[in-house]
Amino acid sequence: MRKVLVVEDDKFISAIFTMFLRELGHEMIGRCAEGKDAVDLCHRLRPDVVLMDIHLEGELDGIHTAEQLRRELDIPVIYVSSDTSSQVIKRAIVSNSYGFLIKPVNKKELGIAIDLAYYKHKVDQEQRERERGYRQFISEASMPLMILQDGRIQYLNNLALDLFKTHYMEDVLLSPYIDFVNDKDKEGVSLLLDEFAKNGHGFDSVDIAMTDVHGQSLYARISGASIIFNKKKSLQVTLMDNSKAVYAKKRSEVLLNYLENKQLPYFITDCRMKIKSVTSHSLFENVELKNKRIKQLPECFKFNKTDENQVDFTNNDKQFSFRSHEIYDASGKVYELVFLPQ
Repeated sequence: MRKVLVVEDDKFISAIFTMFLRELGHEMIGRCAEGKDAVDLCHRLRPDVVLMDIHLEGELDGIHTAEQLRRELDIPVIYVSSDTSSQVIKRAIVSNSYGFLIKPVNKKELGIAIDLAYYKHKVDQEQRERERGYRQFISEASMPLMILQDGRIQYLNNLALDLFKTHYMEDVLLSPYIDFVNDKDKEGVSLLLDEFAKNGHGFDSVDIAMTDVHGQSLYARISGASIIFNKKKSLQVTLMDNSKAVYAKKRSEVLLNYLENKQLPYFITDCRMKIKSVTSHSLFENVELKNKRIKQLPECFKFNKTDENQVDFTNNDKQFSFRSHEIYDASGKVYELVFLPQ
């Protein structure tokens, strides 16, 4: 049984609706002839469905009344009218109604329309609740998140706005994401977006160069996953600021080139001090260092007791002191140590 409010200025038609609703097993909880009265009754009685004539007495017509009810109370409205002019139909469609019945209405059509409106409204409410929960989740997520539809930005959480260097979502909303990608990476990112549009597949981490809303460069590590957002297939993109790691690596490359040109030794380890690479230098002659941990080579390396970032390496009569320099990944964790001579 549905609680139904009838908004109709024709008393004869109201009487017919009263009879039909009773025979269909629904409860008519009220009826009125003006839009203002309909809003007041809905606030007090909270009907499940409203049957709304489009042409009403008073200041508000049926469509304006339905829009107000949707904004204030989220109650499904079924329009009932004998006016099928294109202008009326167009207004009814854009007002997001839950049905349109043409007078005279028969009982069976009325019953079907009420049930469809009621259940469709329930589904819409559940969908909105899921999306509200998802928006809250991504807003509070501990990483920058962005949602794309057809390659355009539909939503960013606060951390993503920080990455774009703005407090206002309007600065980027509906903009093509590719506009914020550096020219050298546009082709690669376009291919990822095209693949998603074609097959709905996300993508694993990719390092790219971007710009913020002010045109300033940054480096980001992005990954994508397929989701449903606003009832449409969307791409959720995780963005991590990788600038610190990229700039540190660039600085290290400059230093390493300098050391090689000066024929000075250096070596690189992972975060657990397992040696990944060693420069070609007489200091390291006849010593197998690669893929071994520094602490497993006590005859070669000796840690400084007062400075844990310093280590001494001795090979026969040659000795160098090295200091470690940390290289960070996109999440800010150490992933490499470059040991440069003091």
